[in-house]
Amino acid sequence: MDQTTELTLRILDEKKAVVIERFDFSDGTFIHPTVVVASAGNVRLLDALCGYLLEGYEQAGIAIHHVEGTPESGWILLDVMSVAVHLFLPETRQYYGVDSLWADNRVETHGR
Repeated sequence: MDQTTELTLRILDEKKAVVIERFDFSDGTFIHPTVVVASAGNVRLLDALCGYLLEGYEQAGIAIHHVEGTPESGWILLDVMSVAVHLFLPETRQYYGVDSLWADNRVETHGR
C-alpha cells in the first residue's frame, strides 16, 4: 500500500468516516490503482472529511489533481493521481452502488 493510500485511510478513520473500503485496481482495469470509498453521516461531516484530506495531502506534499462534487450533492471525489477517493452520504452511496460494482476488487473494509 502506498503512502497516499495509508494517509487517506488514517485520516478517514481518525475523522469518523464510516464503512471505509479500499479497492485494488493495480491490474490496470481502472484509471487509478487504488480507490477508497467512505461515508459520512451528514453533509457537514462530508465537507469536513474532504477538508481534512485536502489538508493532509497538502502537508504531505501529495499533488491533488482535482476535486468534484459538493457536500450538498451527497458525493465528493478527490483525485490524487494514485488514489481516487469517493466520499458519500449513505443514501447517495447506496443509490450509486459502487460497493457492489467493484466488489471483486475489494481488499479492505473497516470503520464503524
